Amino acid sequence: MSNFTEQPEPFIEKISILHEESIIIGFNLTKYMIRDIILNIPVSTYALITDSNIASIYLENLSNQFKNLASKLSLSKGNNTVPQRFISYAIPPGEQSKSSDTKADIEDFLLSQACTRDTCIIAFGGGVIRDLVGFVAATFMRGVPFVQVTTTLLAMVDSSIGGKTAVDTPHGKNLIGAFWQPKRIYIDIIYLESLPERQFINGMAEVIKTAAIWKESDFVILENKVASIRDAVLNPKKDIPFQGATLETRTPSQSLLLSVIRSSAEFKAYVVTHDEKESGLRGLLNLEAELARSLGHLNQVAIGRLVRCLESYGLPISLDDKNIRKFVGNRRCPVDKLMEIMKVDKKNIGDKKRIVILSGIGKTLEQKATFVADSAIRKVLSPAVSIIPVNSSSNVPKHITMTTPGSKSISNRVLVLSALGIGTCRLKGLLHSDDTQVMLVALQNLGGAKFEWEDSGETLVVTGGGGNLKVPDKEIYLGNAGTAARFLTTVCTLVSAETKTETRNNTIITGNARMKQRPIGHLVDALRKNGSKINYLENEG
Repeated sequence: MSNFTEQPEPFIEKISILHEESIIIGFNLTKYMIRDIILNIPVSTYALITDSNIASIYLENLSNQFKNLASKLSLSKGNNTVPQRFISYAIPPGEQSKSSDTKADIEDFLLSQACTRDTCIIAFGGGVIRDLVGFVAATFMRGVPFVQVTTTLLAMVDSSIGGKTAVDTPHGKNLIGAFWQPKRIYIDIIYLESLPERQFINGMAEVIKTAAIWKESDFVILENKVASIRDAVLNPKKDIPFQGATLETRTPSQSLLLSVIRSSAEFKAYVVTHDEKESGLRGLLNLEAELARSLGHLNQVAIGRLVRCLESYGLPISLDDKNIRKFVGNRRCPVDKLMEIMKVDKKNIGDKKRIVILSGIGKTLEQKATFVADSAIRKVLSPAVSIIPVNSSSNVPKHITMTTPGSKSISNRVLVLSALGIGTCRLKGLLHSDDTQVMLVALQNLGGAKFEWEDSGETLVVTGGGGNLKVPDKEIYLGNAGTAARFLTTVCTLVSAETKTETRNNTIITGNARMKQRPIGHLVDALRKNGSKINYLENEG
């Protein structure tokens, strides 16, 4: 008896770009995609180009299904006169393949297979494959139809949409290329399940950037649904064949992930439709938040929200991030070198640099990139600046009114009090820092309260849980947040024993190596005398 399960007809959604519904999004689209290509892009040869990593996972199955379905469709139409060929070619993976030499290799392969203008090229992979193969399609026989099948999150929400194709040169990325629109873009989210976590995180940077530019409501979802979005990719449920293909088999996390990707893709499609050749609006696909703050257009609250959101997905926010340091070591790129590199950015006009400036979450200063002086850019990029004292002869105002940042200690006290209380508190002036961020996350993991932002992030609304805390499903990691560690040690003594699970019967507070050296003995002794059960997992005190 066969164990083969017939693939169900997937539930698809279409996104319009350049007045054509050519972007198709869903789960498990292979059968639908092949049928759609054969029926709507009829040619004698379909040439799929991918890289060797992706080929090892998907190519054999895809090739078999393509040939099988092509045969069935030809018979059903009574058309046996023109055989439909399916050929494939794999290149080495990585950015180094996005070169003129690799482009020539692909073209030589197509010519050796007697491919003509009656050929559809299928770019199967991420951004490198998309840019390179799209450029091949734009120039082979002076232009042949091509299709994109995206396999990375970054390609799904960015590089696949817009028709930009290119190869790299020693002088920079994407400097030689053409605009060549694909006939179809398939966003099959099932491919993300085989994506390394680092590549997923890279793609989330683009999703977050898009929401920050375009729609605050999307950004709020990204802020508040981190665990669900990550779980849909990093912990997929595979107990149902073709999981997510139909609405009935789609988990809430999958539906959320699809909506996030669709919204980001819709924004890109909108921009491309209104500015295909990158003359104005399309420049919005860059942004620089710290520069916007330095110029006085973006407040500290918005910066804090961006920082928290990026960090919650594991993205670095500075060059000193441990993941960046792991790759670059002690190497540094001087500011003068960075300024030199920025001279050849494609969005520049002459020697004038253009950068998107945020004025708030979901809003930009202009509906295009803004001209920014080199001095302003240099100031933000520099590791330090000189502050010159005001003297009696300067023109600087002598009396200045300013708002100081909130207190870390008071912010965390207020968070704990409002979470343990009953009812709703609206908190303004919270300090946006690592310590307050880990406190927020810890209170959420303990089920202690519900948190929502309003007034564009100026106000945190806390719905208190009255001290009804539960054993969290993972350790509470606090980094080096000493204030949070001391307050939460006390808070965690309130966790109900009735909330224990088969896998978790206690609450563990931990931190980085420096945190584990910090004294907490007096507090623990006092809590133990009060009847609390607390154990040290490493060193006493």
